[in-house]
Amino acid sequence: MHGAGNQKSPERVIRKDQKVLRFLAWLPARLYELVVRLRVAAYETSYLKSRRLEPTVISVGNLTVGGTGKTPMVGYIARYLAEEGHDAAILTRGYGRNSTGLRTLNVEAKSSVPDYREFGDEAVMMSEWLPEIPILISGDRWDAGNWASRELKSNVLILDDAYQHLRVERDLNILLLDATDPFGGFEMVPFGRLREPLYGIKRADAVIVTRADRPFDEHQTTSIIKHFCRADVPILYFYSSLVKLRHLQTGDAYEISKFRGWNVAAMCGIGNPEAFADELLQVGINIVAENFYKDHHPFSVNDLQTVAAGATAAGADAIITTEKDAVRLRGIELPETPVYAAVLELRSEDEVRFKSLLLRTVHRNAAELKKN
Repeated sequence: MHGAGNQKSPERVIRKDQKVLRFLAWLPARLYELVVRLRVAAYETSYLKSRRLEPTVISVGNLTVGGTGKTPMVGYIARYLAEEGHDAAILTRGYGRNSTGLRTLNVEAKSSVPDYREFGDEAVMMSEWLPEIPILISGDRWDAGNWASRELKSNVLILDDAYQHLRVERDLNILLLDATDPFGGFEMVPFGRLREPLYGIKRADAVIVTRADRPFDEHQTTSIIKHFCRADVPILYFYSSLVKLRHLQTGDAYEISKFRGWNVAAMCGIGNPEAFADELLQVGINIVAENFYKDHHPFSVNDLQTVAAGATAAGADAIITTEKDAVRLRGIELPETPVYAAVLELRSEDEVRFKSLLLRTVHRNAAELKKN
């Protein structure tokens, strides 16, 4: 055809557009990285000072945006320390909430079901996992920690998603890395998934590789961790296992073996939806429709109707979502197609080592307090 040789292919146009967008984002991205580096350097040189809380402070966080399993790990730690007789409290900022100031869950008797819009979906979810453990929601972990120490007599504070929250000193700084993408493409956002430069690994007192049951380059991962961290920093491996499905309409939970071979529609609004889909596939559940939304997505009636229609069209036996998403489905009329929430458990061959590390940290801090 005459002139066809001068036409640009769609692929070439897309690549050119991507280069233009990368060029336009380069300066803002580098300015953001500079601000992050300067902030970290200010704390490292004591220009800005971290402040000490009296209780033992255990921080759980990550280097990358997206889900690495922080909230389940916070719940795991809080439950174990409570079982060991410690007065633990969880401090979280309540991402996505529409309220301000300090909010609490599991501190006073509940008069109604907590609304995720006031407390944040993860805070509400943790309060139901751990009904005996106070959850404090505040953007100021220092003030919240002082309140927990003074009013609740908490001797252990667990900071959720606080690796970059440098204002508060911690006795144990736990860094979570997702085995499937531990270093976020080695670049900060927007070009990669890092929240801060990779050398931030060096602040970790312990590194936990999550989703360690998935294929990953263990040699490269451990080499990079050891390059930045002290020689005595332990590297531990955890993974989650889908053990039950909870029926949202009735609240009943069923062993996962009952659902092998089922065709389902997967629906979620979390940081790593692909990991959720993998959990379903690993236990023998077939996904015939996927409905992935942005993290913390506020579900509407229309959303659920769309998902239900797609599930019916695909011949799905059920709709399966996550426990975090189930919190945001409350108050919405559920479809005739049954809706289940996936119940996960953390597992590890390093469990004994990790629990020992937690107890040593608490006991060491208690002994130092007695000296002073």
